[in-house]
Parts: sequence; C-alpha cells; structure tokens
Amino acid sequence: MGCGNSSTAAPPPTRQDRTDGGNDVVREDTTDRGTTGGFAQTSTGLMSQFHDFRVSSDDEAGERRPSVSSGELYTDPEFGLHDAITDASTTQNLAWKRPIEISSNPKLFSDGTTRYDIGQGGAGTCWFLSTVANISEHKALLNQVIPEDAYMVETEAYDGVFHARFWRFGKWEDVYIDDFLPIIHDTKPWGARSATDDNEFWVCLLEKAFARYHGSYNAVYGGQPGDAYLALTGGVAERIDFEDSDDKPRKIFSRIRNAVNSGAHVTCVVPDEFNKVYGLVGGHAYSLTGAAQTKGVSLLRIRNPWGNTEWTGDWSDGSSQWDGVSNDEVPRAVIDDGEFWICLDDFMTYFSQTTICALTPDFDMDGSSDSLNYVTNMYGEWQGETAAGYKNRLLNPRYLFTVPDTETEAAVVVQLIQRRENRQVDNFQVRCDLYKVLADSGESAVLEMMGDHTNSYCPEAQCSFRHKVTPGTYAIVPSTVDAGQEKPFLIRVFSSCSVSTVRELPRSHKVMACEQETSFTHDGENYPLSYCQSVHGQWKAGVNSGGQISHRDSHASNPQIVISVTQQTPIVLHVVQEQCEPRMPIGLRLYPTGNAPLDIDEIYDLYDDAIKDTDGAQSKFVQSWDVDARYMLQPGEYNLTLHMDAPDAEKTFALIVKSSAPVDVRGYQTGL
Repeated sequence: MGCGNSSTAAPPPTRQDRTDGGNDVVREDTTDRGTTGGFAQTSTGLMSQFHDFRVSSDDEAGERRPSVSSGELYTDPEFGLHDAITDASTTQNLAWKRPIEISSNPKLFSDGTTRYDIGQGGAGTCWFLSTVANISEHKALLNQVIPEDAYMVETEAYDGVFHARFWRFGKWEDVYIDDFLPIIHDTKPWGARSATDDNEFWVCLLEKAFARYHGSYNAVYGGQPGDAYLALTGGVAERIDFEDSDDKPRKIFSRIRNAVNSGAHVTCVVPDEFNKVYGLVGGHAYSLTGAAQTKGVSLLRIRNPWGNTEWTGDWSDGSSQWDGVSNDEVPRAVIDDGEFWICLDDFMTYFSQTTICALTPDFDMDGSSDSLNYVTNMYGEWQGETAAGYKNRLLNPRYLFTVPDTETEAAVVVQLIQRRENRQVDNFQVRCDLYKVLADSGESAVLEMMGDHTNSYCPEAQCSFRHKVTPGTYAIVPSTVDAGQEKPFLIRVFSSCSVSTVRELPRSHKVMACEQETSFTHDGENYPLSYCQSVHGQWKAGVNSGGQISHRDSHASNPQIVISVTQQTPIVLHVVQEQCEPRMPIGLRLYPTGNAPLDIDEIYDLYDDAIKDTDGAQSKFVQSWDVDARYMLQPGEYNLTLHMDAPDAEKTFALIVKSSAPVDVRGYQTGL
C-alpha cells in the first residue's frame, strides 16, 4: 500500500496527488551520459549555502564510510529499531537482526537482479519499490545506487556496513547504514525482501537505506513513483493523469508501448476506490513492464511490488482470453508472482495515472526519449520579496537564457525541483513559467507568456513543462501558489541545443508581460504575426500622465504613438504596465491620423471617428496588467493615445505591436 494523498486548494490551476533566491548556474552536457545518469558539469558562481553539487565519493564532501575496528561489525547509534520505526504497536512484534543471524548463506545479490526480486513487506513503500523494480534490470542504473563494494557480507572485509547513493537536488549523496533489519517471526524480514531468494538482501537493505536517508521507515510511507525515480536516477518523470488528460486511450497506449520498448521506466497507480476490485490493491503503485497486441486487443503487463496478488479480470493468468495465443506471441506466466496482463480498456478504467520516467525527457510525447542533449541547472530560492506567489508571479526569481540564431526551432523541457526537508509535509504547490523576452530597454523588459493554459501548480518534488522555442532570449520564472513560501529550488533546462548567456534578470528591472499571440484570425483567414515592435514609456505626474479624455486640460499630454502602415495588415496592440501593485486602469484609442502629438481640440474633433477594432469597439479601458486590441488596418498613418484613469497617476508601461506586414512605430510624449 502506502501511496498517500496530498492536496492544496488554490485559485490558479493546480494538479493534485492522488496516490500514496540567489543565482547559481551549472551547465551539464548529457551527450555522453550513457545509462548511468551522470553528468559532465562545469559551474559558475555556486551559491554559498549550496556550495557543492558535484557527484560525491569517499574523497569528496558528503557522508564517509564509517570506520569499523577489525573484527567488529558496525552499529549505527542513531538509527536503532525504535528510531527506524516510530510506531510502537509495530515494533513490539519485531526484532533487530543482521542477515548473518537469519540466513546460513547471506549475500547481496543472487544471480543478478530482476524485477521479480522485489517483494514489498510491512512498510508502505510501493511507490519506491515499483521504481526499484524497473531499474533492477538495468545494471548501470542500479550500480549507481548500489556501488559494487556496497556490502561485503561474502568476504573477509565484511564489517556490517551497507552503502547506497541517492540523487537529491542536483547531486548524488552517500548513505551508510548498519545491516540490522526489522525481523518478524524470528527469520522473516518485516519490510521489503527478496521475492526470489531468502538469502538475497539487496532489496531489504536498499529500502532501509532509503528510510535512513529520510529519517525513518514511517517517513517514506506514501509517495509518487516519479519522486522515487528522481532519487534513484536523477532523471525526469512525467505523470499522465487519465482524468485530466486530453489524450485518447489509444494515444496513451502508444506512448506507454514506445516508452517501454525504448528503455524508459513506467509505473501506474490504482486509486483507493478500486481496492479489492478484481484483485487490485487501492492506493497502490505498480510497475508497468510491457505492452503487446493480440486478437485486436491492446494489452499492458503490470507487476505488483508485493510479488503476489494479481488482477483477476479479463486477460488475467489462466483467463480463457488467452486461448489460441502462443507464448511466443505474448510471453506470460501463470504463477502468482505479482505480474499480470490487463487490456487497455480495463487499465483506463481501474488505474488513475501512469508515470513515464527517462534520463532525458520525452518531448514529443511519443514514449521515446528525445535528443535533449544539453542540460543547464539554475539554483535559487524563494526568499523575502522573491517569495511572491502566484498573484505577483513576475516578482519571483527570474532567470534568462538565449537560444542561438543558428537554430530555427529548439525543443526545451523545464524541470522544477523543490528542496524538501521533510518529504511528507514539506511540499509547496509549485510551477515554472517560460516567457519570451520581446523587448529589453536596459531598465525594463517586456515578456510574452508561453504555455499559460497548459501550466498548473502541483504539490510534487518535481514537475516539468515543455516548449518549442525560436531564437531569442527567454525568462524562466518559478513560483509557489502562496506568497511568503520560502525554500530553495533547482531548475533544470533540457534543450536540443546549447543555450547561452544564462543569467538572472536584475531585480532593478521593471517587468511587464502579455499573453502569447502568434497569429490573427479575421473573416475566416489566419494571418501569422511575424513582426514585433515595442515602445517603452512611463506615465509621470505633471509631465504626461493626463488621465481620461474628461480631463480636458491634461488628456492631450498622454503618450501618443504614430503607427505607419504601407499595406493592409492585421495588427495586435498590447499595452502592458509594470507588474507591481497597485494595478492601474489603462486604456487606448486609435485615431485615423499620423499627426502627433495631437492637442485636445484635435482629439475632440477626431474622437467619434476613432478606428474600431475587430470586436467593433472604438476604445479599450480596463484595470488589467495587459490591455489588448486587434485591428485590420488599411495603408495609412494612425495615432494611438494611451492613458490611465486620473491625471498624475504614475506607472511604467510598454506598447507591443505585432503585425503580419512591416509597420513603422514612433513614440511621442513617452516620458523617457
């Protein structure tokens, strides 16, 4: 069991679990990662509080192997039975014994490792063990977690020490434990155990090391398989919630099949409501180990980390549906080893989610890892004024990178990892947004939001977001739902090309943002918005902050922009104000003249002749960070007047002009 629930209500879009700053940049080249998940790294300006993110070893910073006197066995003085298992009702039935006390021939591995070795016990670690089962058949991955000299019980060097390594927050960390195990009924491990050989102890010891790493067995009850994969490989996990997904079952099946066939690791979860339905265990994570098709039916092979208790519905072991299907066509077992086949329809009905895990992300969602051979790490933290939350998202930490002109289009996956001191309770709802920098005056920057309708806040250790980007500069903004939530984070940018000029956007910069708009549809025809220009400005009291037209004495002093059009073209105008409170009402009106600046009498004469936008409105005036209007303009010159509500109100602003054909834009009375 052991897949717990976590949810936090929040106004912005969020994704809920359903199962049990400063600036620090590290560049990672993944072109030679092989299957170990290791990176070749260089670093720039490591933050003092996170001074060492390299892969650790006995010769580097981190835990060191305990020193044990000759002829003695190591005992961890800080992790006895009652420290390891904090539930007194459980420990009263347990003893604390070493493998040499319960086995005549203890060993770490028996004839290698397979997924069938995994047998879950009394600890609620299905989310962890389902992932361990997946990596157990990948020697290089498992060796990264369990080094070759991890446990020397079969040699004269045996000292009672077991060594494991887990990936956390950008580095591999060493964990050393003694080999005392919680034992029930004199000789049976209470926790995880080998389901294939009673003399094999790697599963027991790895689970204990993971518990020690987090403080106790109780601390690792319940979790998400993706978080376990991160700890075991440093890779990327992407979860598909069936209820929230727009993908059809056939597309999900295709993605899973490709993932399994390409060596990715897949897990899946049964929700609580289907506990004991057709042999399933509710609130439980399973390994997904295969996919096949026969008799026109799509099948998925799934394994219960218990090592027993299987699906009993259609296509289960011994089902009549298998009649006429050879073992060569679809290999299967007919023993209760926890592994079974289930058809796609039943899988979509009785399972709620699947998680696909790979060392590099599956960008195009076809189930196979893509050539995202470059990784850039950005370490930071939400602290003080940079813990700005959702409402003031652009006041959070902001990081810039540049996609070179040599690329026509690049694939980018942004992974956000939050640092947690207590994995069960220390989870913020987090998300990471990507913006394209449309303009930067040196003092203010205009950003265009990418993917706002697909991003959601989620309460997980890690989440990821995918984007297609063209050459230019981009800003990454991580945020929590609520302001004041402080903690460190790590952003990893996986990209198909090497990005450059990675830096923090200065806090002194005034930042404005608008929604992404790449095309314009008018009268059934779609026009690409290929051209983009900007004008920066500032409403200043007594200078150019003239208020609405009802303020006759000052209205004409407002910023006025001349737009020259040489051929018919659609135009989108975005007026954006600096995103800091207070949020001011702002408005615009487009006049059919190229004169500027217009005086108040000229404005009054032209007022009723103002150009209508495609919605039929002659003006826009709303209290919003971003006011936009769309026009189909004929050749000629136009005057755009920008204003706020009352005279003498002050705010930094920018005008973004997007069009399908080149236009000329000139600013007057901008305050700069």
